[in-house]
Amino acid sequence: MSDSRHQGPTRPSKPPTPPLDDIPVEELIRLTREFTRRITNQDRQRLALDLRESGHQRLVQASAPVLLQQFFAGETDLDAQLVRRYQNAPLLSHTQFSPRPGEPVSRQATALISSQDDSASLTIDAPIDRGPDATLNFTFTLSSMLGLRFPLVGLSTTDRRRWLDLMRRENGIAFLWTHQRWEQPYLIFVVREHFGRIYAFAPQAYEAAVRLTPDTITETLDWLEGVWFADSGEASPELPPATEEPTYLQRPAPLPPPEHPHAPEEQWDEPPAPASDGSEDSVPPSDLEW
Repeated sequence: MSDSRHQGPTRPSKPPTPPLDDIPVEELIRLTREFTRRITNQDRQRLALDLRESGHQRLVQASAPVLLQQFFAGETDLDAQLVRRYQNAPLLSHTQFSPRPGEPVSRQATALISSQDDSASLTIDAPIDRGPDATLNFTFTLSSMLGLRFPLVGLSTTDRRRWLDLMRRENGIAFLWTHQRWEQPYLIFVVREHFGRIYAFAPQAYEAAVRLTPDTITETLDWLEGVWFADSGEASPELPPATEEPTYLQRPAPLPPPEHPHAPEEQWDEPPAPASDGSEDSVPPSDLEW
């Protein structure tokens, strides 16, 4: 028989996790808010590190918009503020791509994301640039009458890859902007439980916002990743250099010479010259009738 006095103290067993149906609603709301707050703090720290690396950390309090200043200082919930500002943003759920995924792209790829009644849409134009940086043009259209365009020029490969990875999360906030930060147009993407919101801002003091379904987010991200990071075998053909000579039609071969030197004169049916031997065919020029 073993002596129980020589046995070490036993650790208390962890209580079993109750099923979700047994958790009170108030507790679920608290856990959700705590999780969302933790993700938001991580996003804020990541953005602060990016601003420090780009040299914009000291410019936040001087030139950044007030909403961004409050967010970086931890004084406000950026998601809650933007939702309150754009409560009835249109929901976009239908996507169209030109050219279609898998088809070669010659100069520009376009994604059209629209609502079910086509009253609102978001067009994303992705020109095929030859340099390391990419360009995106976001155009928000309302009722086929009013359009606001936000060009983002100079998106580096690192920023594009990081943004795609952040947008594939279930929850989080991601900024898509160039090295000029808020000095040029930029976008804020907020994803909550796979549903997304896009907020666009421009230094000229105009803004736009839309909502996206989970399927729309996935299709758009897959399309952008195919345009930006296509494999070498599926990459779009490169455009010819600007210095290349244009293609002209071949010049036709010259016509054969006439059979005798008087062929051009015969085309005008001019009368023959008077004969020098004084024959009947010799007619003075004054007797000719014109």
